[in-house]
Amino acid sequence: MDFIKLFQPITINRTEIKNRLVMPAMGLAFTQDYSFTERFGAFYRERAYGGVGLMTIGPIAIDQAGSAPFMPELFSDKNIEPLAEFIEEIKRETGVRTATQLFHMGRNAYSFLFGLTPVAPSPIPSKLTRQTPREMTKDDIAEVQEAFAQAARRAKEAGFDLVEIVGCTGYLVSQFLSPVTNKRTDEYGGSIENRMRFGLEVIRKVRDAVGPDTAVGIRIAGHDYLEGGHTNIESARFAAEAEKAGVDAINVTGGWHETNIPQLTSDVPPGNFVYLARGIKAQVGVPVFASNRLGDPEVAERALRSGACDLICWGRPLIADPELPNKVKDGRLDEIVPCISCNQGCFDSIFGGTSVHCVMNPRAGRENELKVEKTSSPRRVLVAGGGPAGLEFALTAAERGHEVTLCEKTDRLGGQVNLAQVPPGKQEFAKITESLKKRADRRGVQIKLKAEVTPQKVQEIKPEVFVVASGARPLEIKVPGIDRPHVVSAWNVLMERVADIGRNVVIVGGSATGCETAHFIASLGVPSPETAAFLMYHTAEAPEYTINLLHNPGRTITVIDMLPRLAENVGRTARWVLMKNLRLMGVDLRPNTKLLEITENEVIVETAGATDVIPADTVIMAVGSAPVNELAQAFEGSDLNIITIGDAKTPRKITDAIREGFEEALKI
Repeated sequence: MDFIKLFQPITINRTEIKNRLVMPAMGLAFTQDYSFTERFGAFYRERAYGGVGLMTIGPIAIDQAGSAPFMPELFSDKNIEPLAEFIEEIKRETGVRTATQLFHMGRNAYSFLFGLTPVAPSPIPSKLTRQTPREMTKDDIAEVQEAFAQAARRAKEAGFDLVEIVGCTGYLVSQFLSPVTNKRTDEYGGSIENRMRFGLEVIRKVRDAVGPDTAVGIRIAGHDYLEGGHTNIESARFAAEAEKAGVDAINVTGGWHETNIPQLTSDVPPGNFVYLARGIKAQVGVPVFASNRLGDPEVAERALRSGACDLICWGRPLIADPELPNKVKDGRLDEIVPCISCNQGCFDSIFGGTSVHCVMNPRAGRENELKVEKTSSPRRVLVAGGGPAGLEFALTAAERGHEVTLCEKTDRLGGQVNLAQVPPGKQEFAKITESLKKRADRRGVQIKLKAEVTPQKVQEIKPEVFVVASGARPLEIKVPGIDRPHVVSAWNVLMERVADIGRNVVIVGGSATGCETAHFIASLGVPSPETAAFLMYHTAEAPEYTINLLHNPGRTITVIDMLPRLAENVGRTARWVLMKNLRLMGVDLRPNTKLLEITENEVIVETAGATDVIPADTVIMAVGSAPVNELAQAFEGSDLNIITIGDAKTPRKITDAIREGFEEALKI
């Protein structure tokens, strides 16, 4: 596909943007005191040089009560000068246009950060913080609106081309808009006209503060995806009024953070929410941005060609690959480092109170610390194991100029990524291996499959650096009946080496592997998404019947674990989606349950001190993994420079394996 629309210029107000690619505001947590730090500067600088057209620096705090110290602020003048210097530099060097997002969390603010009670339209507890906010008085409303205006004034002084108001994902403006969170009886509550009043007044005050020549935008939820909340129809109505109030662009995202509809995980189809932008665009005349799951350049190009939107937001894709726009423009698609929508380093980190990093890009957030520089003393490197840790080490070492050979004993690279990509919605994990291999090939890494590394081979090759990345193996436990023929490992099930799976399945182990194996088995008995879409499109079946088909796996599946919480090692933003999928398919989840014995057609378990019997004609073991590091042990005490990484060192998440491979390769 030719990427024509993506690289057409567009003008917002009086600001000409060189292409249709926007980096939206993203919480990064690169400060602890509201400062615009050099860490921010290094992060944004690489994205500016990477070719994005409009880069949003933010979110930016407009006051303390509605923000947090891990974001920069514009409620004082302290960041105006550093922002102005940075903006002037990147505009001069790259031609990028800059935006900022004025941010107020409303009821979702955390009072423990600064001792201030959150404020909101109504005293309804936040589902994110479990705190009850204070209902805003008229004076509070005026004060917050003035804070928006003064922050906008400072943003203009700093040189931003566009000032965006956050009105999405359940933050303050959207809290006023929604009947779920706005129960007021004054002129700011009740009818939709009244609930829109606060947001429209903020827009007018921001417009007055920046004047007619600076572009003003607003980021809105295209659909709240909350029971009783706004649909795309109400969102489009507010967008039309926002245009009248003075906005020059409308950035459309998906639902609120507290929705139970997945927004950003890999099981959301690419381009799934473009229809939300289309609904807004039909009601406004200003440019409309589309967001969420648009990182595939072809999906983004088609969205623009469809007329549903005018610009495309690439947030997480630009964390993964700062050079993504330039690579697409230059036709270097094989060099792209893809976002796999795992959320491990971005959203999970932010919600967990740490700063952003990335599974696919170990330098993300550390651009000012880590550089891949050529070595002055190239070495012969042998890597044993072609999983993510081994591939990342090989790639980075080769980029630095080392002579690298990677040997994988099987006929397939990827290690445990080959398991992770099997469950429904996880197919994008295959891009981890694909991307690493393509980039390693380009850097001259010699990759050998079906090439098991033995101590004898190491002695024959005589590498100067020997990297053990041999991965892990499934753990085995001792329990009566474990050797019965209907007992199999989750790894073999996910690798589709088990042809016969019974009608009554018990999975022993409720970690990520066990729960995702349950999801995989359940999905075997339901229609594919394409089949479901066909049935719905042609009304071949009643909608209720089709939904029932999707939720009925045709098997009884039970997951047991001794721990009190299943899928504990799954990231926060993915875990609830996985649990929801399992419950929709009727999977029986049994925490605090110990396996006692496996019989011919049952498992005997203990729960709360009482024994129970569960029918089982297939028992799947998913009780963890153990390192495979015999190669490292074979050379203990020798002079050989041995580096053990990834699961061979200790089983962990993919993000840890890739980061370790990268960091260790910088040391040789």
